[in-house]
Amino acid sequence: MKNKFLLLTWLLAVPLLWGGCDKPLFKTDEASIAQPDELPPITTTGEGNFACKINGVNWQRCGGGFLQSSILGNWSPNYKIFQLGAKRECSGFDETISINAIVDSAGTYPLEMADFNDFNLECQDVLDPYVLLEGADNWVEILNLDTKEFIVSGTFQCTLVHEGCGDTLFITDGRFDYDWAN
Repeated sequence: MKNKFLLLTWLLAVPLLWGGCDKPLFKTDEASIAQPDELPPITTTGEGNFACKINGVNWQRCGGGFLQSSILGNWSPNYKIFQLGAKRECSGFDETISINAIVDSAGTYPLEMADFNDFNLECQDVLDPYVLLEGADNWVEILNLDTKEFIVSGTFQCTLVHEGCGDTLFITDGRFDYDWAN
């Protein structure tokens, strides 16, 4: 029941916030904030970071306004549901990554759900994202869950697959530092 609730929440939220167009998956030849040479450091003070490597290529949200580069998240103290997603829509990119888990404090937890959308790919649409590969090493480590300052920080790793695109995405070196009150 929890998984259905989480899936429904993301399926309803993501289409309202993010849309798409037509470009290749990763641009390894572009050096920009959207595809940096280095990932931001791991922090625990609510810096607004969300970054990772996808198949070894650095990924982070880019500069710009809310619709071009957002990070959205929540932690429910009643249900212990942690949800976090990031978008980058700049320099030809139009992608989202989201993760969620059941967490109650700092520690390592299995991911309940994660997905990746590249709205430039013809083989997928908003209702058909890359999803967790069951049995893979899919986890989130909460480094800071400050319920007074509304900050959640941590690291994550997962493997995502998409049957229609025929790809496997290995997400490593994930890190986030989010202030959900701002």
